[in-house]
Amino acid sequence: MAIVGGALALVVGCGSDGGRTSSGPADDPGTPDDVASAMTAPKGDECKRLTASEVTEVIGPNDGGQHDFAIGGCVWTATSGAKDGLVEAITVTVLSKAEYEGVAEVGEPVTGSADGATYNPIHGELWFPCRSGDFCGIKVKISDPDKRKDVATRLGKVLQGRV
Repeated sequence: MAIVGGALALVVGCGSDGGRTSSGPADDPGTPDDVASAMTAPKGDECKRLTASEVTEVIGPNDGGQHDFAIGGCVWTATSGAKDGLVEAITVTVLSKAEYEGVAEVGEPVTGSADGATYNPIHGELWFPCRSGDFCGIKVKISDPDKRKDVATRLGKVLQGRV
């Protein structure tokens, strides 16, 4: 599953549109770009799932949140440049069960966060069931690996209360 998700993120993240402009749909429905764009299309107020102060507290000054075309949701990226070789970011998304199973880096059960949460320390990802069978995910990409889990579990509680 992780390989499929990684490949999908690579294809979508590279921004290839198969020679089309971003203003029009594909001429041949069912292409990989169509499948990826259906999953990653913006779905409402994604970047309002966390407040500006909640994000700034973790990564400092940031871009205010942008649609994440890799897996959907919103990604906030630090504008202060790389810290220890890493540009810090927070990603929050809500996926259907099928999307979740295709891309999530599911870890071990974790306490102190949203109900039913799992955390993967390698990727700094926290996932939990939310909203009528959907799954909420938080990815914390910060330079301090010791704080990633604390930040993810804290934001998981916040997100669970808002979705």
